[in-house]
Amino acid sequence: MKISMPLRNNQARQRLLATCDHIRTLRIAVMCLIITVVALWWRNGVLQEMRRLYIPPDLTQGMVTHFDEVPAPLVYTFAYYIFQQLNRWPSDGEKDYPKQIYTLQGFLTPGCRSALEADMNAKHGLGELRQRVRSVQEILGQSYTRQRVEMETDSAWKTWLDVNLVESIGGHPVKDVLLRYPLRIVRFDVDKEVNPWGLALACNEAMRPVLLQNNELGKPFQRPGYEL
Repeated sequence: MKISMPLRNNQARQRLLATCDHIRTLRIAVMCLIITVVALWWRNGVLQEMRRLYIPPDLTQGMVTHFDEVPAPLVYTFAYYIFQQLNRWPSDGEKDYPKQIYTLQGFLTPGCRSALEADMNAKHGLGELRQRVRSVQEILGQSYTRQRVEMETDSAWKTWLDVNLVESIGGHPVKDVLLRYPLRIVRFDVDKEVNPWGLALACNEAMRPVLLQNNELGKPFQRPGYEL
């Protein structure tokens, strides 16, 4: 039995159309897969984006906060911790001062680091660092209050620390004073691996300490130029 030519041509045409439809279906499937992969890649990138939620040290009064909102107590705690570490010279200021600057450089603005290095070089030139031991600690009763942190902008704060600075040279006491340091803290989100706080000390030569008098101790802190 022979198949006529028109029937044979019709079958070939049907197979060709079926092949074209299959190719078209595969193309649509490939495009859907590409779109799905791109969407998953984008979503994964968004989910991995780090957002900070700052938690203040004291939660006894509860807390309402938002992502990237820095509470005043945390600003004060950060300022005190970095400042205390900078002024921790356990054995010899000639070695300890540059070591602390280098160790804490991720928590200092470039300007602050330059100011500290200039101060270090000046003291070294005068021989003031040799065998000098230094430490600072918060004055008892002069800790954090809301007045001690002033918000300048959404990314900058000014804070005041009342500390007892103690120094000795070769084991002989040379300084034991009560000082009030004005410090400035800014957002500094440069390297999350080095500085997870996203904050930095922005010191400069104008931020000089004030010597505290005995009659100032025990009184509620009041910002300079601030009136109740």
